[in-house]
Amino acid sequence: MEELFCPICGAKINEKNYNINKFAFEDYNVNDMIKFCPICGVTREYLKEEYYIYTTKEEELDENTLKILDHAMKLETFNGDFYKKASFLVKDKKISKIFSDLANIENSHANVHKRLAHIKEIPKLKDMDYTKYKEDEIFLDMASKREKHAVAYYNKYIREIKIDSVKKVFKALAKVEEDHIDILDK
Repeated sequence: MEELFCPICGAKINEKNYNINKFAFEDYNVNDMIKFCPICGVTREYLKEEYYIYTTKEEELDENTLKILDHAMKLETFNGDFYKKASFLVKDKKISKIFSDLANIENSHANVHKRLAHIKEIPKLKDMDYTKYKEDEIFLDMASKREKHAVAYYNKYIREIKIDSVKKVFKALAKVEEDHIDILDK
């Protein structure tokens, strides 16, 4: 198997991890055909044969970019938390697996933003309780709305970002979130 690297999340993709989070994708990676990063979900077009990772220099981060990255980190953390909790609350085992894998991917996105903004740690957000929801369809609808919000966020703020590497990350992650919408709507 060829070894690939993801410049978005920094993952080294190999035979040990190529198929993790597989329920978060419409298609599967196979040993001889990697279609996406199993950690953050970006498509093959972003993956490299040599290690490279998008970074920023602290001195190039203006106040607005820091605010945008901070909010993006919190958005992805909030969504990851939702998926993790919802994975235990839904009745359908397939939806549970999808939500569990989506939680991992959203948390990887939060870590990408943390790295780009040079933030020391992911903040603890308000603990949300989703136990009042009893129908899987409600969770799927909530999930789809979260993904649509994430796409809108990335598409809105990409225009305000002046740093090329951050723009590339936002473009890549917006596409991943669009793919999540497709999975959730099926």
